[in-house]
Amino acid sequence: MKTFKRIIKIIIMLIVLVAVGLAAGIYYVPNKLTNSAEVQTLIIEENETGAEIGDVLYERGLIRSTWAFRVALRVNNVMDKLQAGYYQIPDNISMHDLIALLQQGKLKTIRITIPEGYTMGEIAILLEKNAIIDSQTFINEASEYAPYTYMYGPQKTSYRVEGFLFPSTYEIPVNSTAKEIIDLMAREMNRQLTPAIRIELEKQKMTIFEFITLASLVEKEAKFDEDREPIAAVFKKRLAIGMPIQSDASIQYILGYPKVHVTIEDTQLQSPYNTYIHPGYPPGPIANPGKKSLDAVLNAPNTEYLYFVADKDGHNHFTKTYEEHLKVVERLYGN
Repeated sequence: MKTFKRIIKIIIMLIVLVAVGLAAGIYYVPNKLTNSAEVQTLIIEENETGAEIGDVLYERGLIRSTWAFRVALRVNNVMDKLQAGYYQIPDNISMHDLIALLQQGKLKTIRITIPEGYTMGEIAILLEKNAIIDSQTFINEASEYAPYTYMYGPQKTSYRVEGFLFPSTYEIPVNSTAKEIIDLMAREMNRQLTPAIRIELEKQKMTIFEFITLASLVEKEAKFDEDREPIAAVFKKRLAIGMPIQSDASIQYILGYPKVHVTIEDTQLQSPYNTYIHPGYPPGPIANPGKKSLDAVLNAPNTEYLYFVADKDGHNHFTKTYEEHLKVVERLYGN
């Protein structure tokens, strides 16, 4: 009997040690074993319990175990010390660091990065995902926003501000209005349009509106930096000789998604944004271009190339004639 009791005690001790070991592992090891810089914005409301917070963290994939989270709170005697507020939490944070973070209280600002080439709609979704503002509220404000005269082109667009929100990392104050957020990004684009750039655009006989529109096409066409200037050069060459720009990116803008292979039928879509059937610039920018694309348009060299096609890896191949272009297409995609 004593031997049996001793075995039971040993088993219980082993179970406890294993449980402690597992808890310790979950507590100190990063939630995701990755170098990803992905960050989630989390709002903790007043009077939320530790258990309720744990459930939300688990649903968002920020902890591996609600049980371990509750145990950690009790062991560290911080069950009632988590603070309400806005938090930006890295996906790969450890539970130890997470619990320390959640005791710090409200953030004054939320950091967010707007990627190059995002459209108005994509920016709106990203802002909502990060708990900054409702996407529809942002869209509604954007549809009326146009404080700078250079946002007005010769044709009507859905959003005058499309293309004029500079992609960058911003510190957005908590509870900012949609107008305040748009102001922040539009002012940054205006700052990027330096006096030197404006003088150069005058020399090239290009308006700011045309400049941003062309840069947005380059942004969506170029996967690799080295292709930006050659693509910009081809577009400027086509415009100079009265040839349609023929940008697949404009077709994708019409479709509303990044279609890998644009078909002949797609190029016949009836839209003012279809640069295959309408010569000159589209009605306005199709995305918000970053500095590299702006610089590419500004510094694009003179070229004899009129055609380009991307291979399966996204690298572009440039040719002078349509016959050469067809040969390259056959070589890259022929059976």
